[in-house]
Amino acid sequence: MTPSNRKTVLELVQIGDIGLLFFCLGTAYILTSHRHFFDLLNSLETRHPIQVFLATIMLGCGWHAALRSNRFYRSHRLEGFLKGSLDACSASFLCALFSFVWLWVVASVAKRNLVDLSIVSMLFGVLSFTAFMLTRTLSRVTMHVLRSRGHNLRHILIVGTNRRAHGFAQDLSLHPEWGYQLQGFVDDQWWYEQTSESKPKALLGGFDALPALLRKLPVDEVIVALPIASFYQQIAEIVVLCGHHGIAVRSIGTFFERTAVLRETVGSITLHDESWNERASMIKRSTDVLISFGLLVALAPVLLMVALLIKLTSDGPVLFTQTRMGYGKRPFKILKFRTMVQNAEKLISQVAHLNETQGPTFKLKNDPRITSVGKFLRKTSLDELPQLINVLVGDMSLVGPRPLPLRDYEGFSQDWHRRRFSVKPGITCLWQVMGRSTIGFDEWMALDIRYIEQWSVWLDIKILLQTIPAVFRGSGAA
Repeated sequence: MTPSNRKTVLELVQIGDIGLLFFCLGTAYILTSHRHFFDLLNSLETRHPIQVFLATIMLGCGWHAALRSNRFYRSHRLEGFLKGSLDACSASFLCALFSFVWLWVVASVAKRNLVDLSIVSMLFGVLSFTAFMLTRTLSRVTMHVLRSRGHNLRHILIVGTNRRAHGFAQDLSLHPEWGYQLQGFVDDQWWYEQTSESKPKALLGGFDALPALLRKLPVDEVIVALPIASFYQQIAEIVVLCGHHGIAVRSIGTFFERTAVLRETVGSITLHDESWNERASMIKRSTDVLISFGLLVALAPVLLMVALLIKLTSDGPVLFTQTRMGYGKRPFKILKFRTMVQNAEKLISQVAHLNETQGPTFKLKNDPRITSVGKFLRKTSLDELPQLINVLVGDMSLVGPRPLPLRDYEGFSQDWHRRRFSVKPGITCLWQVMGRSTIGFDEWMALDIRYIEQWSVWLDIKILLQTIPAVFRGSGAA
């Protein structure tokens, strides 16, 4: 997700932070004056409502500026605890300063001092710092545990094999909680002998091999360790190539060649980044878990009935599993109710010439391999319900580009098509609600890119709501 696409989620997070600060200020006022915080506002609103309202708006804006200036809405994947604590302390101090000014203005408007402003402000600073540290620590501990167990990993390629690349690779191996998994190095040759000993990967190829590596390997970020001035043309080509795939590019190289080793990428230059913000991912993931679990429980009788119907009308398993290409080009097993005969995969060569779609995908409306029950399940999209399990375990999302079989992916001819793998695949998407099989392949891919570029919480809600009438219409189902 590009920075502009993170706008909706970041707005929700920022509103939540402002709400947390107002809670801390109210708590500080109550503890200091032993009165309700709203007693002050209620008494003032009847006399000077406009002044109080404008001062409160300015307070919220000041808090927001303080949080943004202290990197509250940037990635903290590689930051240490001390750096995070200093940022929280600085933000709390500035917020307390703004609160003191606000309380002074309110007291001046009321022409009475209901509470010791300095005591309230200091207590507010302590409470806000505590709240920030608790929320940030909880988030960091949760993510570190997940990453150390192999979850939420970001696969990277390092372009360059100099001393700087070696130092960064060493840091990755020493800090598994950062959540980075090194795929290997890309360079025309080894330029620093110790880099060839960096665990766990070796040289995967030269600069010319990068396009092929990005097509076949799961890569979320490309780290450029080259001096920008000397390799400007190559770096520019890497940025363009990764832009087609939706892969982030960061530079830890200097402008000119130097021998200093950068021990972390906190101060790195981001050349291109369409990755999802951590908080955005957590909000989307939490929504996926809650809704998928609720639907699985609510639809349990329907799932059981469909399973019995399949078992009683045709030979073979109830569920159909197939390897699909998922997020970051990571393969996974998709679950569906079986709608075809048992050996349908082996019979595909007999019907391949009847393909009704353009491009590498295969769609056939009156596929002879489909069972009588399967036609009904496809028409009503009931065959997709087991994918709620894929959503629950994290392989898919409720909304996202539809996952494609490996056979279809191998037929991709354009790198911009592969950008759809920069987000998790979904049960429903724009293609699903705008016609499905009636839409050509290139238009389908364009709709997926449009979803990625325009993503927001509200777009997901809109697609989910539009999916219901699309299912009842059965338009484009095959």
